[in-house]
Amino acid sequence: GNYVFPKVNNLKLLYSYNWHNQNSYYGTTAFMANQQVAFLQLQHQAKLNARHNLLSGLTCRNTWYDDNTPATQTIDYKNAPSNQLLPGAFLQDEWAASSTQTFLLGMRYDYYKAHGNLFSPRVSYKLQPSKFHTLRLSFGNGFRVVNVFTEDHASLTGARKVEIASTLNPEISYNSNLNYTYFKTIKNGFINVDAGAFYTYFSNKIIADYATDANKIIFNNLNGYAVSRGVNLNTELTYKQHLKANVGITAMQVFKAEENAAHVLIKSTQVHAPNFSATAQLSYTWLKRKLTFDYTSQLYSPMRLP
Repeated sequence: GNYVFPKVNNLKLLYSYNWHNQNSYYGTTAFMANQQVAFLQLQHQAKLNARHNLLSGLTCRNTWYDDNTPATQTIDYKNAPSNQLLPGAFLQDEWAASSTQTFLLGMRYDYYKAHGNLFSPRVSYKLQPSKFHTLRLSFGNGFRVVNVFTEDHASLTGARKVEIASTLNPEISYNSNLNYTYFKTIKNGFINVDAGAFYTYFSNKIIADYATDANKIIFNNLNGYAVSRGVNLNTELTYKQHLKANVGITAMQVFKAEENAAHVLIKSTQVHAPNFSATAQLSYTWLKRKLTFDYTSQLYSPMRLP
């Protein structure tokens, strides 16, 4: 929910809480987990003048997590739930440079006990030469603390032994994105085209190693870097409120570059990452009967699997 302070202009408090209990089995292997997340964000929006709109705030997130795997155990096998407190602050300025150009400059600061001070800057540019065309360009970085067992269930589905090679550092990513949208109303409907290109560079990437030992899954921070890059195109057409069509395609490369024993970077394609994928949907609504019929399809190119 959110609470708007009545006596202070543009000041509000956002809050959330979620509780997740999991009781599951992979064959005869039990996976029991409980996670609770509480979040608070106090934010204030101030219009400095006709061109500058300032957004600032304080945040705090607390994540409590426990399961029956080595992720929440000490070296002598005693239960040790994870309790992560993540306070932070952010500031961003949206600057309308002209009637067609907008810049956004932002900085976020977080403090995580295990890893210290974490800074996440971002910068964005929007060009809108007409009401039909919009071009966006953005750069930024971020970080993520990974719960390997909740995110990679393959570690629980087979007979392999799970091994965490060292204390895992948070993943850090550097992101860039170029996006173009075209939106136009037509007789009895509209057409929307969304195209983009993206590039993300990861350091400290946490990857499950299936290849070193056929009897193990080894989790560790990558000794090198990983890259995700590609292009996408999505087209949507709506006609007379009862007919909709959507087609989307993505072409991408996802790979890692890791040092070998001779300190030479060796590139390899990441598992579960097809070079090409496509989706299509055709939807027809029978307004008189209030029925909707959907035909959907998905296509994936061959991909590397463990």
